[in-house]
Amino acid sequence: MMARSRANEIAELVSRLGSRSRGRVDSARARLSIIGARGVEPMIEALEGTNSRVRARVMPLLAAIGDPRGREPLIAMLLDRNARMRLIAARCLARFPSPDAVAALERSLEKEKRNDVRIAAVHGLVEQYSGGQDGAIRRVLDILLDEDEDCDVRVAAFSLLRVLRLNQRRSIVRRLCSDQSETVRQHATRFAASPAPDLEPSNEEMQGWLERLGDDDYVVWNESVQRLAACGAEVIDPLVDMMRLHAEAPEYCTRAGIVLKSLGPRRGRALGQALERVVEPLPLQTLIEVIGALGEKSLIYRLKDLIDRLASQPRGETGFDPCLRVRAKAHVELARIGSRVAIADLREALNCAAGPTDFDMLSAVARIGKRDELPLLLRAWKREDEFTRRKIAAAVRSIMKRERIRRNARILQTLMPDERHALLQILPPASSHPRRTASRNQG
Repeated sequence: MMARSRANEIAELVSRLGSRSRGRVDSARARLSIIGARGVEPMIEALEGTNSRVRARVMPLLAAIGDPRGREPLIAMLLDRNARMRLIAARCLARFPSPDAVAALERSLEKEKRNDVRIAAVHGLVEQYSGGQDGAIRRVLDILLDEDEDCDVRVAAFSLLRVLRLNQRRSIVRRLCSDQSETVRQHATRFAASPAPDLEPSNEEMQGWLERLGDDDYVVWNESVQRLAACGAEVIDPLVDMMRLHAEAPEYCTRAGIVLKSLGPRRGRALGQALERVVEPLPLQTLIEVIGALGEKSLIYRLKDLIDRLASQPRGETGFDPCLRVRAKAHVELARIGSRVAIADLREALNCAAGPTDFDMLSAVARIGKRDELPLLLRAWKREDEFTRRKIAAAVRSIMKRERIRRNARILQTLMPDERHALLQILPPASSHPRRTASRNQG
């Protein structure tokens, strides 16, 4: 019932994005940003609809949440018939640093006719480069130096110079100062004459943005998200400290996660050190979600150390583990890259009868579980409610399909009677229809 009501709430919020009332739209945006990954699938479905206002407002939300599932739908939106949708998609795809996103933006530059969309694609590639995708620089440099390219698009490519090293920047500017285009020459001359602006904000400015990140007004905290994201890796330590101060505030931690996801894999590598000093469950969950969204494997593998640290902590008299959800989320991210480095802790969690089986633990074992994990799942099935049993059953079937375990496999014959009974309840009944024989087909 709770899952159904949450689904209804998300559907209503997505629908509200199409409202003409600014207040209704902002409240829906704020709530969907807090719901985060649970609202991604309904928002992706909305992109396939016909309401242009909803589609235009869903894409920035997918970019802000940063869930990897949002990348492919945004790539598809680059082919939309509506030029405004293509422009928004190009801007939002900048938040998903990946080779696929780079390739999609490059294709858009090649085939797109409208300059405003091409300019958005150029800016998107620059953001991809800043986020760690070194290959994104090639096409932007080609455009910047191509004298046959449209002048407005070339001027947009000047944004690349701000993120290059000084010696690279000087050689390119020197060449552009003798360009055939007067507009390009003027921009290059001004760029060469003016020192690079100090992009680092003062401590007072950053502290103000960090505090306004917790504001109730969507416009206020969303502006703080943009300002903090532009600070780069310098924002990580103070932002993590503020998350710890707001460790009981889901809204603040979620918004902090949006900022951290926007940094990209290259600038987000410093998050590994933050994992070592954070102990509060909610900030830890946020950091794990960010690390998973960034997709940097060196960071994801550090979650094994976090799992071991949390598992070694003493529990209360009731046996309740306040960091169980944190461990479960860490297991999911390790499982997404196919890693079994923490399988011992995952098996221990599945074997624990002190409380209900965590759904994220089941999601992890469904991805990386092998035949040795089947008895643990079957024992858990016996002690759970009907809803959780369906999740366990799905995990069992997933493992058996991936590992090609047949009903009459030897390992299944060695199960205890109650485990065997649970397996028979999980598996669909064997077909009662006889197999077709060659003689029957010939007849």
